[in-house]
Amino acid sequence: MESPLRASSSRLLRPRGFVSDVIEKKVKAKITPELHGQRLDKAVVELLGKGYSRSRLSGWIRAGKVDLDGEVIEKPGFLVIEGQKITLQVPAVKVPEVGSELEPTILFEDEYLAVLDKPAGLPMHGNSKGDTQMSVANWLAHKYGPNLPIGQGAERPGIVHRLDRGTSGACVVAFQVDVFEDLQAQFAERSVEKEYHAICFGKPRFRSDWIERRLRADPRAPNRVVATNSTDSSTRDALTYWEVIEDFNGFALLLVKPRTGRKHQVRVHLTDAGLPLVGDPFYHAKNFGVGMLPEGCPDPERTLLHAAKLSFAHPKLGKMEFEAPYPLVFQQVLDLLRRDLPAVP
Repeated sequence: MESPLRASSSRLLRPRGFVSDVIEKKVKAKITPELHGQRLDKAVVELLGKGYSRSRLSGWIRAGKVDLDGEVIEKPGFLVIEGQKITLQVPAVKVPEVGSELEPTILFEDEYLAVLDKPAGLPMHGNSKGDTQMSVANWLAHKYGPNLPIGQGAERPGIVHRLDRGTSGACVVAFQVDVFEDLQAQFAERSVEKEYHAICFGKPRFRSDWIERRLRADPRAPNRVVATNSTDSSTRDALTYWEVIEDFNGFALLLVKPRTGRKHQVRVHLTDAGLPLVGDPFYHAKNFGVGMLPEGCPDPERTLLHAAKLSFAHPKLGKMEFEAPYPLVFQQVLDLLRRDLPAVP
C-alpha cells in the first residue's frame, strides 16, 4: 500500500541545523528618583524589562548584558543611583537560516494567517518572553514583525496551537487578533480536524479503536504525562481515535485523530495501548527499540509522529484542508519497513 503523503524533495537540499542570530538590540533609560538606592534587577524590571520575567532579566544581568554609565554590572543586587544611565542589551534570538532543515515550510499564507509545515526538532515557542532558543514563535516574530497576537502569552506571538518539538507537520498561526480568537474558538469547540500519521512498534490487536483515558502530570517527571484511571481535579479527559493504514512485521503505520488536544496525548495513549512510537525519547515500552528496525535503517533521532492533515474554517474563506508531506527520515523508515519487514499473513 502506497503512502498517501510522499516525502518533500526540498528537504534533501537543506543543511541540517544551520541557524542565524537576530542582531541584539539595546534599550536605555535613566535611574529615576523613585529607584534611587534600589536593586539593579528591580530597576531593570521597572525601566527596561516590560514583558520579561524578573528571573530572565536577572540572568541577563549575570551574563553581562546590563551596564550603568558604561560599566558592566553583573550583580542583580547592586544598588543604583539616581541619574545613572542604564543600558540593557537584549540578547539575540536564534532563528533557522533560510533554506535550512529547521526552517518551517509555508503551506499557505494570506494577510490573516499561515499554515506551516513545522520540522521536527523545532519547538513551537520558548519558556517565556526573551527566550533566545530557536522556535516557531521567534521565527514568526523575525519574519512578520512584533505585532502578532499574543493571546497565549508574550512568548507565543502568533501561536494558535502546539505541536511537540519532536513532531513534524501542519500547524496554523495567526496574524490578527480577531483571526487568532476565531481559530482558538474552533480548537476549543473541537471543530478543527487533525490527522496524524505514526510509525509504531507492535502489532495492533484491532484495525481501529478509540482510546479514552484521562491524563495527568507524571509526579516523577513533571514534563511528562501518564494515563490514569483517576478522575480527580488533577486529571484531564483525553480521547484518541486510531486506525491501521499499513501493517508490517512488528511495526505499523497508523492514522491517528485526537479528539482532544492534551499534552503528549497521542504518544501516551498509543504507548498505553502497546503501540509506542518509534523514536520517542520519553515514552518507551519494554522489548521495543530502534535496534528492531531493518538493517541499514537510519536512526530517526526523532519521534515518528507527523501532523499530516489539518482542516479548519478560515475566518474569511471558509472550510480549508492542508496536507504536509512526510519528512525524509519518516519516508525512509517507511520504505525500508515495506521492503524488509512486510506483514506476515
